[in-house]
Amino acid sequence: MTPARGDGVTARPAPSARPAPSVRPARSAGSAPSARTAASAPSASSASSATSAAPAPSANPAPRVARPGSSRATTRTTRTPRTSSTAVGRPGPQAPAERSATEAGTGGGSAGGGRVVQAAGRFREMVAGRPWRRRRRAIIAGACAAVALLVAAVLVVIFLPALQLREVSVSGLGYVHEEEVRTVLDQDLGDSVLLLPTSDIAERVEAVPGVESAEVERSWPDGATVTITEAEPVAVLTTTDGSSAVIDGTGQELPAEAGEGAELIPLTVDAGSADPEGAATALSDVLASMPDGLRGSVQQMTASSASDVQLVLALEDGGTKTVVWGDAADSTLKAEVVQALIDQPGTEIDVSSPVAPVTR
Repeated sequence: MTPARGDGVTARPAPSARPAPSVRPARSAGSAPSARTAASAPSASSASSATSAAPAPSANPAPRVARPGSSRATTRTTRTPRTSSTAVGRPGPQAPAERSATEAGTGGGSAGGGRVVQAAGRFREMVAGRPWRRRRRAIIAGACAAVALLVAAVLVVIFLPALQLREVSVSGLGYVHEEEVRTVLDQDLGDSVLLLPTSDIAERVEAVPGVESAEVERSWPDGATVTITEAEPVAVLTTTDGSSAVIDGTGQELPAEAGEGAELIPLTVDAGSADPEGAATALSDVLASMPDGLRGSVQQMTASSASDVQLVLALEDGGTKTVVWGDAADSTLKAEVVQALIDQPGTEIDVSSPVAPVTR
């Protein structure tokens, strides 16, 4: 209370205390101050000094937080720490919101930036078993099993004792010795009839002297049949030492038994021949290249060298005619010239030069 003054002025009662201002919630930075707040704001001078003393607000002010029991709302700036990290290796999983933001910011994997792709799911799809792959494996496994069974069955059949070659029959033999043929065939005994090399066997049999051709057939279950065609003896070649050999139409030597009872053309090498081997070869070659029609008329052939072959032909009237053949070259042309001149007068035809034949 104020003491009363002595000048008679009546003392006034002291005014009652004002009620404490209530705590108001903090305002947002963008809202306008109310009238009461503007009235209670400090003066312009104090505001300017406070402004100069206060630091400049940050670019992103934090929301104000009101403290209980305070007359004014205070503000506190909270900064979110920035984390800068460098991802090494495969990036970690992203939240859906972050993934959407990343795709939106990068334009869905456009040239402006890369798009994060989760490879775990794709790799899982690649290595995961698929029905068609399982079916393919089953088919391959079944095919391999079938092939294995087939091979096993074939091997069993091949080595089955009941199908091993035990007997070979030979037919068509005349003067050829059967022992020589059996020597060739015995090496195949015991082999499977299924794998019998018939062509090879036939070639080996045809190499036997006197065999012109051979045919080999399987005889089930454990045999084979060989049919032989013997070469026909045509002539007998007598050399300077007195030895002789039976030869066929190709000039191949045959067994001596081939000439028994056959009409053979005598081929003789002259006793005074300087080249008996060449003369014998020329006689065989001329006989082999001569046509069958002319060969049947030949009575004999002689030679003193490889280029001096002569032969005697029998004529239809019972006479003979000598032909100077020369060497074995151009035998076909020489035979045609001889047949063309056989009826011409004379006793000798010289076709050693077939393009200029001479009759005498």
